[in-house]
Amino acid sequence: MQKINTVKGTKDLYGQNLIDHNFISETFIKVCESKNYNQISTPIIENSGVFKKTLGLTSDIILKEMYNFIDQGGDDLVLRPEGTAAIARALVSNSLQDELNKKFFYYGPMFRREKPQSGRLRQFHQIGIELFDEKVFFNDVEAIMMAHNFLEKIEIRKNVDLEINTLGNFDSRKKYKNELIKFFKTKESSLSVESKRKINLNPLRILDSKIENDKEIIQKAPKLMDFLDDDSLFFFKEVEKNLKVLGIDYTINPYLVRGLDYYNHTAFEFITSEDKSQNTILAGGRYDGLVSSVGGKDISGVGWAAGVERIVMNIKNFEKKKKIINFISQTDQLNTKLLEIYNSLQINEDISFNILYTGSFKKKIIKANKLNSYGCFILGEDEIKENKILWKNMDSGKQESILIDQINDFIKII
Repeated sequence: MQKINTVKGTKDLYGQNLIDHNFISETFIKVCESKNYNQISTPIIENSGVFKKTLGLTSDIILKEMYNFIDQGGDDLVLRPEGTAAIARALVSNSLQDELNKKFFYYGPMFRREKPQSGRLRQFHQIGIELFDEKVFFNDVEAIMMAHNFLEKIEIRKNVDLEINTLGNFDSRKKYKNELIKFFKTKESSLSVESKRKINLNPLRILDSKIENDKEIIQKAPKLMDFLDDDSLFFFKEVEKNLKVLGIDYTINPYLVRGLDYYNHTAFEFITSEDKSQNTILAGGRYDGLVSSVGGKDISGVGWAAGVERIVMNIKNFEKKKKIINFISQTDQLNTKLLEIYNSLQINEDISFNILYTGSFKKKIIKANKLNSYGCFILGEDEIKENKILWKNMDSGKQESILIDQINDFIKII
């Protein structure tokens, strides 16, 4: 029979990879909850309008990457490609716009039909925060601070650099886009095919090109900073000032843009110091018109997202070593009593319990050793008569009998 494999661009999670994923998500949740962010979870399937109205019809996600389908009822649906637009929709759908605390975090799978490569899958896992509030620069700083704190907690902040930029308000960006179009048209013959296509569609996306020849041309392009109005410039300077107060190091990248149309003002990326094709591990920015674009009020927002798979590439394998304790009976007839004891165990964060049902007693001991057991509880006929169970430390070989009804107290001190 032919073997059925995973869909191209997807992976099963298990072993060390899953341990790393869980470490990242659990640490992220702790950081968010410590600053009064509430968890939110949106459906994997969304109406296509959620993203077509918000991401921009010329974005790569809409044009090339989104999984879009018409279901049996004729509904135009997508597998969510990112989290921010879906959460903005949820804010409106669930009448959360007037809540006092509109600080959210999320974790879950996203889907984009990209070329699979290291750190980039077609089903990938994303963590992120969204902060909906009045338009104040302190929120932009808080979002960056949250990212900084999270990366410190997983011990990779020292290995990544923070780059920031401003996209200005929509009027400033419109003027800048017009100047970019003029500039790139003078260089059109030297641009890559992909960048030529973007000149009139979305010239800001050319600034994110990874093609070497394009990058040389980009260095001579106009800078958005030169087109900022006074309000936009003030906003960005205040973000800078407060980052310095918090001791968060950064550099200004005048060509940093975000790939989605809903961004304005602050944009930022945390990038690895190493020269990798996928060196951005966390990115975000401000999006003031997003909620209104999905039928909501004119609420400002700022947030960020990070791909868990990319972070995993940059952390040391995290392994919270639990003590493995096996439960073994000397004869199969005692398995029922052993299972009863096993069921009475209290959950212990530092210990993983396991029960071995089959094989001779000798084979069970051999298997327990292969499982790197810290110790074994052994149940035999003699122990049953005294309502006891035998404890054996697999490292020292030391053994002692304990009362069955005191097993949970004993486990706390081993």
